[in-house]
Amino acid sequence: MKSALSLLGERQQSLLTALLHHRKGLTVEELSSLLTISRNAVNQHLTHLGSSGFIQSALQESTGGRPGRVYTLTPNGLELFQRRYSFLAKLLLSWIDKNMGEHELDVCLTELGKEMASGLEHRLTQHTSRSDKLQEAITIMSELGYDTEIYRISENQAEIVANNCVFQELAQQHQEFCKLDISFLKHLLKADIEHTECIVRNGKYCRFRITSPDESGS
Repeated sequence: MKSALSLLGERQQSLLTALLHHRKGLTVEELSSLLTISRNAVNQHLTHLGSSGFIQSALQESTGGRPGRVYTLTPNGLELFQRRYSFLAKLLLSWIDKNMGEHELDVCLTELGKEMASGLEHRLTQHTSRSDKLQEAITIMSELGYDTEIYRISENQAEIVANNCVFQELAQQHQEFCKLDISFLKHLLKADIEHTECIVRNGKYCRFRITSPDESGS
């Protein structure tokens, strides 16, 4: 499974790592020195990473000379560096088991999937064709840690195939966790989702068949 960070070029990864280690920020000159590349190269990488929402800049406090800019990681940039949330997730599920029922867990996971999609659906609205929307969904899933591919089944249907389950350990204990994926894709793609194969149910892959509402007659 590739992390979102690994999808970036080596120089961009090094730049982001430098900013991670210098949380107060670095200037172009400081980055150029640390990475042993030209200022022009640093500026090109900063422009790309800034447009992707991974870095931000602010004017340095004046030291008597011409004020420069200092660059830091955004919250999205910080999220590129893998963190382990499984321990907290297990505690939350344990609490739900003790204090809530199966129905409440289903509702919780469905709503979480919907909220995840609502924060990302603007990226799909930038595309007009169904193919481009699906490709953007694959890109988003890759950023979230999924190793996915898309297949066209017919004129009216497509299928997303995930080679991994990012919640596998949790889903093996609570198979209801799959509802998070289904709800996420349903609200992201504004489509009907059928979970036709599941890794934690002895499948080789997780398969999600996609049918647009107008094509299903709904």
